[in-house]
Amino acid sequence: MCRPPIRTVISVLCVLGSIHIAEAKFDPPRITYVITPADAGTRTDELGERTFYINKGLESSISKGNILNVYREKRPARNMPPIRLFIGTMTITTAQHGSSMGEFTPNAASIAKPIIKYKSAMKSDIVMPRLVIDSSVLFDAGQISLTRDAKTEFEKVAGFVQLFSPPKLVIEGHTDSDGDRDSKQKLTVRQAETNRRFLIQEYDFITSVMIEARGYGEERPIVPNNSAANKALNRRIELIVWD
Repeated sequence: MCRPPIRTVISVLCVLGSIHIAEAKFDPPRITYVITPADAGTRTDELGERTFYINKGLESSISKGNILNVYREKRPARNMPPIRLFIGTMTITTAQHGSSMGEFTPNAASIAKPIIKYKSAMKSDIVMPRLVIDSSVLFDAGQISLTRDAKTEFEKVAGFVQLFSPPKLVIEGHTDSDGDRDSKQKLTVRQAETNRRFLIQEYDFITSVMIEARGYGEERPIVPNNSAANKALNRRIELIVWD
């Protein structure tokens, strides 16, 4: 039986008790239109209340309440391929077949970088589905060995991968603001790599070529680190559909 995830941002789709496998190559959703209220300012780099229209919806398993990552493509040089820069998250407020709408929340650390000229989401920015798992379910505090309950969570990961069939999947490790910054960054890299190795070993449709591990330490909190509950939310593993 396909059980819904306890704490995920994108839910694995259950169809007739089994996992639906997407047949088409994943094409990332993009922002196609932005509406700015008259009293929110008109400059692209101002952070006001805006509505963002996305070119995909229910048919791509994007539903109301989902939180997706937003990336901006930048080309380092004219003859080089573009790179993707994380700038924040998009909370889906309305979804239908063929389109959806959302509200953008910037990531303070990301948009503070000089390379990010415009500080709000823009037309053509990419919106990526993600799966979020509480790190405490996978690891004991400060450890890199998986807990006995981790295998159940990895079943959700496998379903997520089969749903989107990404050519590439990125596993990210994140934590809170407590402790030494460098040590936390190294810990999240090792935890992400532990997840990567387990998935490759356990699932034959997940190969070493398609999956990458990254650790960001405290760099990308999803909520302020101002309470024990919020810090627990920031200690997480994210799986990002990539193409």
